[in-house]
Amino acid sequence: MTHISVIIPVRDAAGTIRETLESVLAQRCEHEWEVVVVDNGSTDATPSIVDALAATHPRLRTVPAFDGTGPSHARRVGIAATDSPWLVFCDGDDVVVPGWLAALGGALVDAEVATGPLDTTVLNPAWLAESRGVYPKDRPLTWHGCFPVASFGNVAMRRSTYERVGPFDETYTTSEDHEYSLRLAVAGVPIRFVPEAVVHYRMRGAPRDLWRQGLAYGASRPRLRREVARSGLRPPGRLAGWRSWARLVTLLPAVRSEAGRAQWCWIAGVRVGHLRGSVRARTVFL
Repeated sequence: MTHISVIIPVRDAAGTIRETLESVLAQRCEHEWEVVVVDNGSTDATPSIVDALAATHPRLRTVPAFDGTGPSHARRVGIAATDSPWLVFCDGDDVVVPGWLAALGGALVDAEVATGPLDTTVLNPAWLAESRGVYPKDRPLTWHGCFPVASFGNVAMRRSTYERVGPFDETYTTSEDHEYSLRLAVAGVPIRFVPEAVVHYRMRGAPRDLWRQGLAYGASRPRLRREVARSGLRPPGRLAGWRSWARLVTLLPAVRSEAGRAQWCWIAGVRVGHLRGSVRARTVFL
């Protein structure tokens, strides 16, 4: 039996999927493992690129998800297509470092869930990496200090844990890893941080893309805050983002530079997303 399934959801990732898969297929691990690419309705050359690589790499196979509703749906399809007791996830636009899979697999020997660092310095220009802040290299991110986050771009978990905590929520098209990390925290499942399991994270660089991504991310957060409160954990204050609103004003002189525009568009998108999400969730989290 294959012991580890590396599940990669993709949609229209023709420009990056080859580099991602080459980094994953180059891994060395003492356990039997496979790579499952779940194509979630791609309309570009992604399927043909993956099929060409699969023809020469027996570990690699593809599974169609068809409807393109979001990465949670694709991950669920990938899990259903495997029987491996250990599940590992990354995204189709990032690059994993040598030793990544062995490090995560080693952690799952005595941990239920493991995650590693997201490094933004390799695949992105410095100005773009700096626009979103620095990801910690020695601990998981937290959601406003409420609970640790296992990023779905770099996470491993036991199938038994997934079955106990429940499937990924397809109604979250962004922040789905935050929502699932909340459920892990409520279930009392600790997240093991593995510093050696590094993923080079690729960021969006065009101001329009940053704006759209920020809108989507921000829109999910009021709903998530409501779920935190219902779980019994202490949620962040409803006006916890006031510093970011103020920063939009102080950053205005910087928008003449590429870095300034990127940072402003990202922050503005997130804040406007919070407004939209507050209306949809009938709550207030700005």
